Amino acid sequence: MEVLYCGFSWGDNIGNAFIDYSVKYILSSSIKEGHAKIYNISNVQPYNYYNYVHKLPYSVFNRKYGLKKGAFDLRVLTDPDLIVLGGSLFDVYWCKVHDHFLRWLIKKQIPVLVLGGGGGNEYRKKDFEFVADYWKKINLLGFVSRDEFAYESFKSYAKNSYSGIDNAFYLNDFFMPIRLAIKPYYIKTFDLTYDRQIEDLCDKKVISLSHRLLMYDSLKELLLNRIKQMKIIQSYDMTTDCPDDYLHLYGNAEATYSDRVHACVATLSFGGMAKYYDNSDRSYLFDRVDLKDIRKKLVRINKMKIKKEKIEQLKYLREFFWENFKK
Repeated sequence: MEVLYCGFSWGDNIGNAFIDYSVKYILSSSIKEGHAKIYNISNVQPYNYYNYVHKLPYSVFNRKYGLKKGAFDLRVLTDPDLIVLGGSLFDVYWCKVHDHFLRWLIKKQIPVLVLGGGGGNEYRKKDFEFVADYWKKINLLGFVSRDEFAYESFKSYAKNSYSGIDNAFYLNDFFMPIRLAIKPYYIKTFDLTYDRQIEDLCDKKVISLSHRLLMYDSLKELLLNRIKQMKIIQSYDMTTDCPDDYLHLYGNAEATYSDRVHACVATLSFGGMAKYYDNSDRSYLFDRVDLKDIRKKLVRINKMKIKKEKIEQLKYLREFFWENFKK
C-alpha cells in the first residue's frame, strides 16, 4: 500500500511543520508495521502560480498568462492508494490555490483521508458552499476534523468521519524538548497582526519569535523584501528554518502569547500555558478541547482529557485503515 501525504509549506508558517511532524507520527501509529510505504510531497508549487501568475497585477506582467513551459505539480504525477491531507483545507483561498490539484483528485477519484481538517480564517456559509463544491465530488474516504464546525459542515461528504482534534496536540507523544540552560521564560509570537505589550511580562524573561520566514505575499512585499527580511532579523530573538528549534523553545516555555494558533497548540501540548490573540476561526480547534477561554486569558490543557482524545482518535484511525486496506 502506498500512502502519499501532501503538506509542508513551512516558509511562510513554520507552524505547518508541527502539523506535518504529527501527521507522520499519527500515520505510523495507525497503520500496521510493514503494511504501507508513506511518501511526502509538498503543497508549495501551486502558490507560486496562484500568487504570481493568476492574480492581478502579476497576470498583467505575464503575457502568456501561464506557467513556465515545463513547470508542473509533482502531486499530480503520482498514483498512490491513498492521499492524506491536513490543515485548513476547507478554506476558499486554499481551494483556489489548489484548484488544479483538487480537480485532478475529482477526475482520478483516488481515495483521500483528511486528517485534522478545518477551515480558514472565516467560517462563513458562502465560503463553505464554495469549498463544498470541490469536496463533495472528491473520493473522501475518511474525514477526521479538528473542530466541531468543520465536522458538522463536511462529514456528509465522507464515507467515514470522526470528530477529532488538531494533529499538533500529538507533539508531546513523540518529541522530547532538550533541557535549556536558561531561567524561566515566556514567548511572544506575533507576526500575523501586531506586537502586544503585555503587562504581566514586564519583569519576566521574554523570547520573541516569528513563524514567518518568507515575506512574498504581494508585489509590494516582493519589492521590499530586503527591508522585510531585515525587519525579521531585527524584531525577533531567533529565526530559523528548523522546526525542532521552535519546539525546543515552546516545550520549555512557561507560557506563550501569540496570534499564531499552532504556537499556542505546541506550548499547550508540552504542558505550558497559552493565550491566543487573533480572531481567526481556525481557533475553533481550541473549543474542541474545552479551551475557548484561551482568547481571554492564559489557559492550560487538561492532560487526562487530551490523552483520552488522542487515544480514541488513534483507535478510530486504526480501524479505518484495517477496514479499508486489509490487504
